[in-house]
Amino acid sequence: MTKTDGGWIIDIKLEAGAYEYKYIIDGHWATDPNNLVQMNDGAGNVNSVYYKYNFKFKLPGNSQAQRVMVAGDFNKWDADELIMEKKDGGWERDMYLNDGVHNYRFMVDGKWMTDPVNPVKVKDEKGDINSVINLGETVVFRLAGYESAKKVFVAGDFNNWKADEYSLQKNGNSWRLPVVLIKGNYSYKFIVDGKWITDPQNPYFSVQKGQKNSFLAVMPNHTFKLKGFSDAKTVVITGTFDNWDPKGYTLEHVNDKWIIEFYLKPGKYLYKFVVDGKWIIDPGNKLWEENEFGTGNSVLWIEP
Repeated sequence: MTKTDGGWIIDIKLEAGAYEYKYIIDGHWATDPNNLVQMNDGAGNVNSVYYKYNFKFKLPGNSQAQRVMVAGDFNKWDADELIMEKKDGGWERDMYLNDGVHNYRFMVDGKWMTDPVNPVKVKDEKGDINSVINLGETVVFRLAGYESAKKVFVAGDFNNWKADEYSLQKNGNSWRLPVVLIKGNYSYKFIVDGKWITDPQNPYFSVQKGQKNSFLAVMPNHTFKLKGFSDAKTVVITGTFDNWDPKGYTLEHVNDKWIIEFYLKPGKYLYKFVVDGKWIIDPGNKLWEENEFGTGNSVLWIEP
């Protein structure tokens, strides 16, 4: 940290989330005296906690209300925890919410109500109507053909490969199901009347434990590209993001290059392409470092 007239400071760029932290003052660890929000780390220590918010709940009107709360599946429906602040024109509460789908309601002076400005609502298993926030991305799984099939499901690492959880609905001569997924990389397969198949319309594949699966990236933030090699039969990419599995992820040949999109968290990654079984560094990336085999690895940095 940098010493200033008013104390010590440092600027750190953070994504939305919850962060535990402490100061180390001449070797002595201390919580933040200006932050009353603290958390026990489970080992007998207490850390200061900083929340970088990514969502603002707003309830317009209700100017005569004495107490307004918001509750949902994000806080186990505890109606006494999240107090909203009265503002001009309504009530507000800043929150950090994980990516995904969240059900919620407001409680105004002890009376539950849905969000009047949010048209998306759903009935839960108790019969209550909840407002819904979607902080993920809706992925529509489609399978063409198979008109005579009785049941079609989709399963992947997004649902721990449960074969009977996500059922596709027949729509003309195809099957369809929208699923909300948070940003990330996913492997999946369809199950047609009990038979597991890859997605015939998806050119991207991943290999996990020797099994070939279809692959998709939700909210991708990087595209790997390999120009040339038009005569190659198969190009895959592998690296520290998949523990250097030699079968890696299969790229698609588009015009004069091979491509695949990924979602990668901030950090450093090492990788290589495998062209028809031959390992090469990325000729389009000037960043590389030597490895124990003397053949080098390409280096990719994903910034926060």
